[in-house]
Amino acid sequence: MRIAIVEDDLTTALAFSRLIDRFSQTHDIAVTQTRFDSGIAIVDHYQPVFDVIYLDIQMAHLDGMTAAKKIRAKDPTVLIVFVTNYVQYAIDGYAVDATDFLLKPVTAFAFAEHFKKIQARLAARETPTLTLKANGELIRLAIPAITYIESRGHYLTVHTADRLITSLDTLRHLEAQLAPHHFYRCNNSYLVNLAQVGGIENGAVLVAGTPLQISRPRKKAFLAALTDYLGGEA
Repeated sequence: MRIAIVEDDLTTALAFSRLIDRFSQTHDIAVTQTRFDSGIAIVDHYQPVFDVIYLDIQMAHLDGMTAAKKIRAKDPTVLIVFVTNYVQYAIDGYAVDATDFLLKPVTAFAFAEHFKKIQARLAARETPTLTLKANGELIRLAIPAITYIESRGHYLTVHTADRLITSLDTLRHLEAQLAPHHFYRCNNSYLVNLAQVGGIENGAVLVAGTPLQISRPRKKAFLAALTDYLGGEA
């Protein structure tokens, strides 16, 4: 488990780190901790490699709530936990899908009860993710949220309902990664999430309302894959 602690007070950060060490050692959990001394430090060049981020809310330059919003824009799956002196911030946490709140000073008992919930959340997580490199950064996407992937030259554009991500990659590479998740090519340029198919119309497949042409060489295999998927869903 990879944990980030974002806390501008060194004494508080070290005390919290000891709580994590004590619990992980007692319960034989492999944990890697990384400390950031400000919201800016974690947001700048953020990489979606953490399972849990513990964020102090009141920090200079970039507060924890703003940092969380920037992190959430790049990483929809990381668990965000606010550590604060003020319970009223809990309501604001809904905007960034915060997993939990811990009130300072955090006791060993409170942390242990909280961390059991974190373990359960991570164990129950079933949403597969895809990590892409875009503009020099890594972006983690929930695979079910991807509607289709478009190939143009040496670049791919990954489409979701609310964003586009351009990445230097090959369709063949992502096709191999996404095959177990029911993605299939309708032509040489488009890799389609079969779960997002709304129908077939005038030789095109409707993917989240967007018509994508089904090429003649791929038509039989694509329709067979779609039929098999729909049959398995029934």
